[in-house]
Amino acid sequence: MPTRPVEKKDPAKVVKEFPIAGRVDGWFFRQRETSNGAYLVEGIDLWGRTVSRQGGDPDDLLSQCAADAKRISAEVKGAV
Repeated sequence: MPTRPVEKKDPAKVVKEFPIAGRVDGWFFRQRETSNGAYLVEGIDLWGRTVSRQGGDPDDLLSQCAADAKRISAEVKGAV
């Protein structure tokens, strides 16, 4: 089965679904309360890589996701 190249996403479209920007270059995040006091924080970059965390403190989860995103970005840059 042939592989398809990954296409870069349009930042204007990504920010509509992931409105938190500016924490990590090229990454966008969103927070959602999934039930009373339980949160899901997700992030995506323009190439479709994702991070997510679940827990009770949305600010802490966002910080953890940002750290994960930074780590992924550093790994990708190191692989080039």
